[in-house]
Amino acid sequence: MKRIAPLPLFLAFLVLSACSFLPRRAEEIRGAVWVTRWDYGTESDVRTIIRNAARAGFDTVLFQVRGNGTVFYRSKIEPWAEEFGFKDPGFDPLATACDEGRKQGVAVQAWVNAVPGWRGDRPPMKDGRPFTRQLWYRRPSWFCMDEKGRRQSLKKDYYVALNPCLPEVRNYIASICEEIALRYPVNGIHLDYIRFLEPEKDAEGRTRDYPRDPVTLSIYKRETGKTPDEDPEAWAAWKTAQVTELVREIRRRVRRASRRCLLTAAVVRTPERALSKVNQDWPTWIREGYLDAVFPMQYDRDDARFKERVASCLEAAAGRPVIMGIGTYLHTDPEQTLRQIRIAHELGCQGVALFAYTSFYPGAQTNRRGRPDPAGPRDASLRIKRRVRILPALQSKGTGSPR
Repeated sequence: MKRIAPLPLFLAFLVLSACSFLPRRAEEIRGAVWVTRWDYGTESDVRTIIRNAARAGFDTVLFQVRGNGTVFYRSKIEPWAEEFGFKDPGFDPLATACDEGRKQGVAVQAWVNAVPGWRGDRPPMKDGRPFTRQLWYRRPSWFCMDEKGRRQSLKKDYYVALNPCLPEVRNYIASICEEIALRYPVNGIHLDYIRFLEPEKDAEGRTRDYPRDPVTLSIYKRETGKTPDEDPEAWAAWKTAQVTELVREIRRRVRRASRRCLLTAAVVRTPERALSKVNQDWPTWIREGYLDAVFPMQYDRDDARFKERVASCLEAAAGRPVIMGIGTYLHTDPEQTLRQIRIAHELGCQGVALFAYTSFYPGAQTNRRGRPDPAGPRDASLRIKRRVRILPALQSKGTGSPR
């Protein structure tokens, strides 16, 4: 007679079999897609997005859950998203994405904007009153300030940042990532804006240097014996080191929460620009193992320049996993996306990540009962062309590499 495995062992085998095809290592990511926080508004939206991604041939969804100091999951640390009116929407977007990802065989990484503390040209308001639970009011001293104690300017459609030179800020951001890894079965934490923001000019056209608050300057003086103006290169290097320390702390906390949770990051398109413009030393992060993979945001309409920059990123990564970010949204001809996918693979990238989901499918605003596509008929038609031309290449190989 054939021996029959005990029921618990058999069930365990089924569970492992069902999960075995999910990417568990950075080396197994071949085709990823970014899903922004504006792409969904209901539980149905989230499930539709994950199903569409699975059918499209993507093995990984980078699902945005923190944008501006508010979040899209049930957190004990930060309030509900501004897009939900700072209120519980009646479902948990991240839990829903993880559940549908498990059903569809798609890995879900929680996409976290790391240093942004708020976004927009007005402070956070709820029901016509200041929303004092948000960091803008709750932790004003955590934001980047100049030498006069002024925070970065509030701007339409852009962020103001928390100061990564402060140990309490680094601890806070790391605790957000740790909370996700502890409470949700995500395949990874995907960091974005893990850097300083781009320099801004004052009314006279001079570059405003951040951070110059007394606490940061005292830490710098204690550690180096200098002031920023005495040695600008040393000041820039120190700021860069503080961002690296933030990544190290996130790595430590995420690893403590879940040994299987990857830590990846969307990074500036070239190592030189990342370091000189926003103090982001991502080659060190990937070479030292603080990250499991980097996703350079190589959004470009010029194929020759794209190729040159991809080669630069691969050289900097020194053999560690590089998933090349491709700006499909920029390409009016789907063939250009296919060419850049080919270039990335031929040069040695581990996989590709396409920006973004709405390059292929309408987002939340068009998922409502026949509501017209706000992008207009032309962009709606382009989405169809991309789906018809690009997605079969992803599906045929399951690698994102059209051969």
